[in-house]
Amino acid sequence: METKTFVGSAKIVTTKFGELTKVSFSEQDIETLKSCLIKGWVNCLIKEKKNKVEGKATHYLEIDNWKPTEPFKKDNETKTYSNETKYTPKIEDDGLPF
Repeated sequence: METKTFVGSAKIVTTKFGELTKVSFSEQDIETLKSCLIKGWVNCLIKEKKNKVEGKATHYLEIDNWKPTEPFKKDNETKTYSNETKYTPKIEDDGLPF
């Protein structure tokens, strides 16, 4: 099992524009994020803490270490559509005006 890596902290802040999630990173957090780059990206999960303390961070960030088991293969098939077979709905007269 992979070890979990945690960075930063977050809390919900109420503003006149509604609730916002404020995320904070320390210098060490930034270095950790840099070391976890995969093809120029880092994915993080924002998770809510179980035991919240008023005035403190209510959320934490976990680096998502998921990696595909096999390389992604792009389907190079190009689909072509023909106008020769058009769908024509069957019209039934049931006496309704619409």
